Amino acid sequence: MATTDLRPRAPDPPARRARRRAGSRRGEQSAGRVLVTMLVALALAALVNADALVDRADRKPLGSSRDRSLAIWHPVQDIGHLTQLTRLRDLGDWMAGNEDEGGAVVPVAGDVTTTAPATIERPVLRVPTAEQPLRVLIAGDSILRDAGDAFLDIAGASPLFETALHYENATGLTRPDFYDWPAALAEDMTAHRPEVAFIMFGGNDSQGIVAPDGATYPGPSDPGWRTEYARRVGAVMDILRADDRIVYWIGLPPMRDSGFDRRAEVMNDIYREAAATRPWVTYLDTRPIVGDADGHYVDRKPNEAGDLVDLRQRDGVHLSTGGADHLARVLLRRIDEEIRAGKG
Repeated sequence: MATTDLRPRAPDPPARRARRRAGSRRGEQSAGRVLVTMLVALALAALVNADALVDRADRKPLGSSRDRSLAIWHPVQDIGHLTQLTRLRDLGDWMAGNEDEGGAVVPVAGDVTTTAPATIERPVLRVPTAEQPLRVLIAGDSILRDAGDAFLDIAGASPLFETALHYENATGLTRPDFYDWPAALAEDMTAHRPEVAFIMFGGNDSQGIVAPDGATYPGPSDPGWRTEYARRVGAVMDILRADDRIVYWIGLPPMRDSGFDRRAEVMNDIYREAAATRPWVTYLDTRPIVGDADGHYVDRKPNEAGDLVDLRQRDGVHLSTGGADHLARVLLRRIDEEIRAGKG
């Protein structure tokens, strides 16, 4: 016969009662806490690997899927660079022996010439033929990538152009330890021997910079940063020089974020001033091209046919397909104008 124990029980300690009310045992966590931990870990992983995620998205075929991916990962990349979390990936690559060997600030010895001698004249661009097409190189960061692709598509229909595109995501002139653009461009000049070069940097350059003497400057608002960045820009322009080469240095477009737009303007001023002292370089202001009449940011504007087209991706930084096509056609017109000017 079953019996029932009617003796009073001692009250549970407070900690035990709390665990019992929560329905958990020692060592267990609530499902909500586990989910939050997982989400935080995934967010940190995305920030650390943001450059790789953007690179993967950027290599997708042109289309809506690529645009959506870039719209997601470009803001993540911006946050990763701002917080310096992307450098953890660099550290991991270094520890694993997979680092990208960065060179010196510029691949030349001694002081860098900051202005061209007065005797240098602007090259004259020849008239291309099908037998001797004009050699064109487009090089820079991810902002220029889509315009470069559009240029290749348009110029590819003509036998008058031999065009090469070299872009590297999340790169610029402030981090030669990550990617050495001066050395890479020197190789491009040898390999492709371009007669026209369209160059664009700056999208990733609004970050700390280290001068040759080891001094560190935080960003474009610092006079020391501007001095060192101008030195690097001038050095790259000098690397690009050849007797028969025209260089177009493409300025940054207006940015949706006002702070980024101010920093872009600082860099544009540096490009403009450096180009003004070098006859073979022309500064191309993109603000009126993909901005409004006053050079301010706009998402859309009419194209040459009068149709309203999207100009920018959702991140407010990169060019959309329509914006890239619009800029590419401007680049082609500049070549035509240069050739006409040479013919007198």
